[in-house]
Amino acid sequence: MATATKTKLHITPDLGLDEKTVDQVADILKTTLADEFTLRLKLRKYHWNVTGHQFRGLHELFEEQYTALAEFIDEVAERLRSYGKLSPGTMQEFLDMTRLEENPGEIPSVDDMVTNLVQDHESLVRYFREDIKTAEEELEDVGLADFLSGQLQVHQEMAWMLRSFLQTDGLS
Repeated sequence: MATATKTKLHITPDLGLDEKTVDQVADILKTTLADEFTLRLKLRKYHWNVTGHQFRGLHELFEEQYTALAEFIDEVAERLRSYGKLSPGTMQEFLDMTRLEENPGEIPSVDDMVTNLVQDHESLVRYFREDIKTAEEELEDVGLADFLSGQLQVHQEMAWMLRSFLQTDGLS
């Protein structure tokens, strides 16, 4: 009886980027994945624990945002794979790579929840600006820059939506 043998075939993508550049792109994407996952988890935590007179509005807004981030998280992981790299997927990996802060064991006040989320969204906007500059100028990967630019705009709008819950005296 003949025995079938399986061989592994790994085809490295030929994307016009050298190996060092692909590794740098992968690092940006892995950090982005960790940041997005961490923020999504914080949004869920606040969604589950928000109380008070703004409960319904914030409960729904938090859900809208973590749902939107879930889709982007998947896109980031798949983009990593398109560069021929593996995607991290454990909490420990995300904690080791994220640029955001968590607040374990703490349920902040409603205003502090919103403030924390605004700060996280705005931090991501700033990080994306740095990553986009790196992608364009150092890595010459316009596709990565474009990919991150779209998400920068999403976080800028999410921060604005949350900030509106804190502003009560008109324009500031």
